[in-house]
Amino acid sequence: MIPNPQVDQIDRIFESFDPRITPGCALGVMKDGKLIYAQGYGCANLDHKIPIAPDTIFPVASMSKQFTAFALALLIARGQLSLDDDIRSILPEVPDFGERISLRHLVHHTSGLRGDLMLLLSAGWRLEDVIKNEDVFYLIQHQQELNFPPGEKFSYCGSGYLLLALAIERITGLSLHQFCSCEIFESLNMTNTRFMEDPLELIPGRADAYYPAGSDHYRKAVLTSSLTGGTGLFTTVKDLTKWDWNFISGRVGGREVLDMILQRGKLSDGSSIPYAFGLIWDSHKGHEVLVHGGDGAGVHSYMIRFPGEDFTVAVLGNCRSINARKMARSVADLYVEDRSNSTKSVLPVPDTIELSPKKIEDKTGRYFNPQSLAFIDLESSDGFLSLWGNRLLPVSETRFLFASSPEASVEFLSAGDAQAEQVLVDTGMGAVCYERSEPVLDARVNLEDYCGAYFSEELNVTWHVVLKGEELAVQRFKQGESILQPVVRDVFTDSFLDNLLHAPSRPFTLMFVRSEDNFVNGLLASDGSASVSRMRFSKRVVKKRKT
Repeated sequence: MIPNPQVDQIDRIFESFDPRITPGCALGVMKDGKLIYAQGYGCANLDHKIPIAPDTIFPVASMSKQFTAFALALLIARGQLSLDDDIRSILPEVPDFGERISLRHLVHHTSGLRGDLMLLLSAGWRLEDVIKNEDVFYLIQHQQELNFPPGEKFSYCGSGYLLLALAIERITGLSLHQFCSCEIFESLNMTNTRFMEDPLELIPGRADAYYPAGSDHYRKAVLTSSLTGGTGLFTTVKDLTKWDWNFISGRVGGREVLDMILQRGKLSDGSSIPYAFGLIWDSHKGHEVLVHGGDGAGVHSYMIRFPGEDFTVAVLGNCRSINARKMARSVADLYVEDRSNSTKSVLPVPDTIELSPKKIEDKTGRYFNPQSLAFIDLESSDGFLSLWGNRLLPVSETRFLFASSPEASVEFLSAGDAQAEQVLVDTGMGAVCYERSEPVLDARVNLEDYCGAYFSEELNVTWHVVLKGEELAVQRFKQGESILQPVVRDVFTDSFLDNLLHAPSRPFTLMFVRSEDNFVNGLLASDGSASVSRMRFSKRVVKKRKT
């Protein structure tokens, strides 16, 4: 540890926050379970110019998951539940997908369930609606497919933690808030911490949440959701110090529970993943760390713990644009010794080769994955291929490495000297295959063929596809209209989330489905973050609507 950095070094990290005109954050620095530095930066309420203080209460979004997982671990340690229990043995309302989903799958985000937020938005909800656990549970009960078989891969999923909250309630007869209050918060004297189950509840001392709207301009984020499990926790940096102390003392749960919540998840093939019980194993400057963040409607939080040093930094922010992760790690850098040079293992990188401009150009183009509905664009610049803005270095005529991350690779598959027809992209989570596609609309396609009403039984919602001049648009009840952008034949991107989330977001991909006689009779929808995959919509009304 680096002893006692100057206060002004810490404060400079947060100097952009003005307690009169900008939202901001609360900072807590903890050592050996004690708060060694705390400060508020910026404004908790812009209407009344109330500054943020260390005891200001913040919603922490997905940082809530570690408390839900800890509550589950308490019940497992008492023998009331097992990690290998089938969720349907506790919540029989969960559909039988033909695959067993265990509590272990839910904890480690390997269940294959579709994500709660994307289900809600796809079904016509807005972030500003009053949303409760039973609303998401209703949607889950009507799902007919999973994104992937349980245990096959990791995919972050709030639905899983919502089901864990409902399972805890079903087993104990207490809501998640009631159980955590009795078993965790009161025992640790966390007096300003709670799961909010009533969106109309008053929480004195809480910070309002905001979206950026230009330079030094902000809009209120309306927080009317009372979802719990994956989110819903309100707390302070002072209370989080008491939570951090429990990792050292084991006052609640003891060693058995502490060891359990630090266990990494495993996939069906036995490979380990960084996600534990609402905590993520990571590294920073040569140190092994436990982290988790929270990014929600107008909030951004982050907590990083150095178990080897019993040192922790928490940053709780009340604006969507705040980079709590970067700030927390910057503060940690003032205290924790940089060991990266002594611990970093350098992977041997194969020698690169030089390829002719033609061989580079033959590999450019758009490639599409019909299973995930994802696409990539490989481009050339200055004699190099690039993907997602990253330069690719050739180590053979068909294999390339990311210049910034040599462990990630791109491999082209082709027949003879022809253009590459497929590409395998492996960023460390398994190779994904994409097929070459033409990025333009087929001249034989009449846009009016796509027009009509598309209904989803799983969401009980209808999307209307209409023609707007020379473009296609989707009209949704309560969500307005969005213009579709062509990707490949019968495939379009849809950026309707931008307005709903009040920020640029990864677009949905819509793939129209054709019958054997080539008539469009449905569509499949996937979001850009793989939270929902291939949701089916049937074309119910073949109707041309021109506006």
